[in-house]
Amino acid sequence: MNAPPAAIGLSGSPMIGKAATPGFETATVLDGDVTAAHISALTLGLRSHLRETLPGARVAIALGKTCDLWRDRTCERRRETVAAVAAGWGWSEDLLDESIDALLAPMSRSALESLGQRVSRRKSLVGLILPGNVPGAGMHEFATALLAGCALMVKTATTEPFFFARFAQTLREVDAEVGGRVAVLNWSRDRDEITRSLRLNCDWIAAFGSDETIANLDSAEEPAAPAPGGTSALMARFGARFSGALVAAEVAGSPTALGAVDALARDISLFEQQGCLSPHHVFVESTDSGAVAEFAHALARALKRFAQRVPPPRRYGLEEAAALRRVRETARWRELGGQAVALMEGEGLGWTIVFDDRAAFTISPGYRTVTVSRVADLEDLRQRLMPVAGRIEAFAIASSSVRRESLRAFLASMDICYLCDPGAMQSPPLDWSHGGGVFMRALATSR
Repeated sequence: MNAPPAAIGLSGSPMIGKAATPGFETATVLDGDVTAAHISALTLGLRSHLRETLPGARVAIALGKTCDLWRDRTCERRRETVAAVAAGWGWSEDLLDESIDALLAPMSRSALESLGQRVSRRKSLVGLILPGNVPGAGMHEFATALLAGCALMVKTATTEPFFFARFAQTLREVDAEVGGRVAVLNWSRDRDEITRSLRLNCDWIAAFGSDETIANLDSAEEPAAPAPGGTSALMARFGARFSGALVAAEVAGSPTALGAVDALARDISLFEQQGCLSPHHVFVESTDSGAVAEFAHALARALKRFAQRVPPPRRYGLEEAAALRRVRETARWRELGGQAVALMEGEGLGWTIVFDDRAAFTISPGYRTVTVSRVADLEDLRQRLMPVAGRIEAFAIASSSVRRESLRAFLASMDICYLCDPGAMQSPPLDWSHGGGVFMRALATSR
């Protein structure tokens, strides 16, 4: 992924020096400004807020109003965030706006109030170590922890220090007390002493990122002793996970297929296919390879339509471009060699579909790249999913109403966390069991 410039300022963000006193402004710092001592100072300020219990309804109202403000594409802080990410990563602003709309869709005031009534209330300091692949990733955990009465210390990725810094600023403007329970910081991953201080001072830690990032956290030197009320243990680990889709036989060859391909094209394209909810592989139930190949061509046309409305990135990193070209050239040579493979590709590196009749689940390099394959039946699908067994986050199901529940039950039996209709993959409900539900079971289950 393209990284933003190394020294990007966050206009209007108060600095860490103000964080030592109770009632401090939402803190946002750049790498080089924050130290382990600052983490300890922030802890005192955040825990001072926890002395008073905030009604869950007040937190829900504040979060709901903040999300409502951010749903407006003209919102100043949203526009600043979109512009900063677009400039740093090369993504189109249209794509980022579509993606943020999907992220915020389940965050209605009524949904927040409902979850607020079901969470287990506690006065804890939760540390969130966020990934840099998707703007806003971790939003569900952010909202749930606040609704549970917790304070948050949010460590953003160096490649994406924008979304939560500005969202927290908006939250504080809406309700200073709710916003005062959030501190947003930024430091590079190689500054282990600061990460250790975060782990020492927080009661729970939820860490997002690649498998390598999570492994590094697990193997990092433990703090000698937790701070009062703190712990060094990770609460939840969100490593690499993948998503897919199933198109049932009764949909693939029917007039409803057009709606399915348009919805799947959106699911594939949002967030440039970088998040755990982005589908990598579409399986079509059929006994006819030719019919599935035609479905792949229909999906290609849908991706083209979406790209005309919501442009793909204007630039790619060297590694990303090489990975995309490798997918295309491999498919091209296999097709020339007479295998049951067909390549469909958009202009530049904008989107890519590989029809591969007998492929097992194939992990995509992202950027609107997907494999389409035929499955004979559900047992065939089970076998195709074996390479990612235990790491499937979501599956979209395009089916008739008659079969929907049985297909959901089948996929749920494979420990898939989120099942939905096409078009809804990037908007899971607030109580989504992300990564197997460890975080939600701890915070969103009434005692």
